[in-house]
Amino acid sequence: MRWRLALLAVIVAGLALASTAQAETRVALVIGNSGYRAVPALPNPRRDAGRVAAALRSAGFQSVTVLDDASRADIITALNRFSDAAERADWAIVYYAGHGIEIGGANYLIPVDARLKSDRDITDEAIPLDRVLQAIEAAHKLRVVVLDACRDNPFAGSMRRTIATRSVGRGLAQVEPEGGTLVAFAAKHGQTALDGDGENSPFAEALARRIVTPGVEINKLFRLVRDDVMASTGRRQEPFVYGSLPGEDFFFVGNSLATQPAVAGTDLPAKLPSTSPAPTPPVAQKPAQVAALPPAQDLLPPARQSTPDATNAPVNAPLVSFSRSNSGWSATISLPEPAIAISWRLGDKGEYQETGFLDVIDQRVGRRMPNPSIPLDIDTPASTLNLRYVDAAGVTVGPFPISFDPRAALFKDQRKIIEMVAGSWLSFRDFNGVLLYYTALVSYRCAIKELRIGLDKAEPDRVIPLPPCDEANPFAIPGNFTPYLKAPPGTRSASAQIVYRDGTLSPLKMFRH
Repeated sequence: MRWRLALLAVIVAGLALASTAQAETRVALVIGNSGYRAVPALPNPRRDAGRVAAALRSAGFQSVTVLDDASRADIITALNRFSDAAERADWAIVYYAGHGIEIGGANYLIPVDARLKSDRDITDEAIPLDRVLQAIEAAHKLRVVVLDACRDNPFAGSMRRTIATRSVGRGLAQVEPEGGTLVAFAAKHGQTALDGDGENSPFAEALARRIVTPGVEINKLFRLVRDDVMASTGRRQEPFVYGSLPGEDFFFVGNSLATQPAVAGTDLPAKLPSTSPAPTPPVAQKPAQVAALPPAQDLLPPARQSTPDATNAPVNAPLVSFSRSNSGWSATISLPEPAIAISWRLGDKGEYQETGFLDVIDQRVGRRMPNPSIPLDIDTPASTLNLRYVDAAGVTVGPFPISFDPRAALFKDQRKIIEMVAGSWLSFRDFNGVLLYYTALVSYRCAIKELRIGLDKAEPDRVIPLPPCDEANPFAIPGNFTPYLKAPPGTRSASAQIVYRDGTLSPLKMFRH
């Protein structure tokens, strides 16, 4: 009986930890630049970005924004929006894969539209790392920038130097971020990162795999990533992390049963009997106690055990959220219980496809964790996504019909982002007069029916025309569209309100000049 009480206490402790992790707000911006216009394309960064984004979603991040082949304007706009999201978040993480460069001791991210014929062009065509750090500085607890951007850089050799003493480095320069911030490089100062021969770079693959590993504190996580990369590259590439964190431990995925401390005053048996418990020695004499826990089905309520009637037991349906990027749709699955496999199909015909598995053991069931993400083609029509899974007892649960409406999903996804970046809807700039920009809203116009703005007025009194929603390329801003208006000199404020496509109104927002 005592082992049952101990086990119950451990499970309660685990649930408490999980609920604490879920209460945190975690946001991420993921950028993958492959299609450079002035130099040869990189094969992996877009895939690396997708791999890392999927891992972050699996780890419970509420918002993961993905940019593929981003121009300088795209990155600046995304950083402006992300700054506002980070201000309301506990964790803020930026991952960048693509070309980067160090000039004069400063590091820069290189957008796909950069040409960098001269070192003078760096300010106008690239993104300084300091600008990325500014975007995350308001996050409450943890700030991380990950740069898989130390690749052998074709810009460095062709760039004309206007100042003889200005160095153009190999790799990226070391940094000293403020406390509570980590900056992780795929390769240490002076090294270049390898793109790898597989689908993903060695660094991205190791990082994504470790992110979803339960119970690994973030400092140890990056040490494990370092070991993984050095092993896979024959020690030719050594990742490096700069910065320091406070005494609090940070976990992408919280501790599981195997990492929880034993409860004081209780003993767990070395082997749990299938009939009645027998007296056992103290826990200290049984170092293999976790490995000897009973089969997973013995821990489940009776109705979920592998019995002929198990399929008739009531089951909560999985939650599925759809998000759109430039490369397609991603359906992220959240199951009501541990699973050992997930499969799906579109419509009522055809074979079910398994989602595959992550390279991490789910210690609740002792097996590889099924991939909770399903990629859908960018032109997937409205359809029913039939989802099923195999529970820890080996019972197939489902199928569950999940309605997928691309137009509705796009609206929901973009509205969620608009609400998250509400502090960045409008921004004033002084350039040949007073300009009021609404670029952030143009990128998510598929959720907007009408944008209303008022200058120096508490209530908006004018409607701002926006380009039509292009569902084939919803985030792109047409080249002939001007995303700002000229305000009268002396304008001190602007009010804004959105009429969403479903007719509902946003809260009224005020912006100061």
